[in-house]
Amino acid sequence: MALPLVTVRLVKFLAIYLALSTAFVVAKITLAFLDIFSPDAKDRLFQRVLANAKSMCPKGDTFQIEEFLTLKSYKALLYSQAVGIFKVVRKGRPAEDSALVQLDGQTETTLLSYASGTRPLVVCFGSYTCPPFRDALSDFAVLAEDYQNVANFLLVYIEEAHPSDGWRFNSGPQIQQHRTVEQRCDAARAMLRDRGVQFDVAVDTMGNAANHTYGAFPDRLYVIQNGVVAHEGGKGPFLFNPTEVREWLNEHLNGLDKNNNTNDRK
Repeated sequence: MALPLVTVRLVKFLAIYLALSTAFVVAKITLAFLDIFSPDAKDRLFQRVLANAKSMCPKGDTFQIEEFLTLKSYKALLYSQAVGIFKVVRKGRPAEDSALVQLDGQTETTLLSYASGTRPLVVCFGSYTCPPFRDALSDFAVLAEDYQNVANFLLVYIEEAHPSDGWRFNSGPQIQQHRTVEQRCDAARAMLRDRGVQFDVAVDTMGNAANHTYGAFPDRLYVIQNGVVAHEGGKGPFLFNPTEVREWLNEHLNGLDKNNNTNDRK
């Protein structure tokens, strides 16, 4: 007899909780031991870890090992796993039309309103304090420009991955976790201004409806076509990869209407 989906998800989250909690305690004990007996070995170990996690720690950003082993980092990692496990959408199933807000901070909109006809809608979720997302912004902008005649593109700005009052990195922008929609819009506008990129951007509601529905935290990519989730990108930060979307578009390019140069929204 098959277990209900919610039970499977709860068991999966419990397993991750136990594994993450154990790893966190072991790492803290190991760090304390190395601090006392071999600080150089601690630094070498951390540099080796960073070298194997280039997607999470892009070149140009600097990090300290202590930033990864705080109570706030532990809570953020658990939250990220929960968001991914309990998301609503799945590849091959209908996409959800989550509520969003435009950058003026007042105009309500929805995610699927950015779709038009049979054109794929590429949706990128993320926040400016997430290093892999920040590093990939230019790639997403190029992707949107390269395929503007056959697909629509939307960036949904969600809650901050590394807010200055949460799991904070000293490197990168310092943005507090948003308390209002206006603050979330301010962060999104600052991102666009600093990076000099242009594409459709909307922000998640303060209830984080789109984020939770699409399991987006800290960053994630989707392709929606004809109201169905056609491509579900890997969970960030480690599996956040805009190249996968380019490959999907190339693979399905023959089925796209190259002569349809409009991206009129519904």
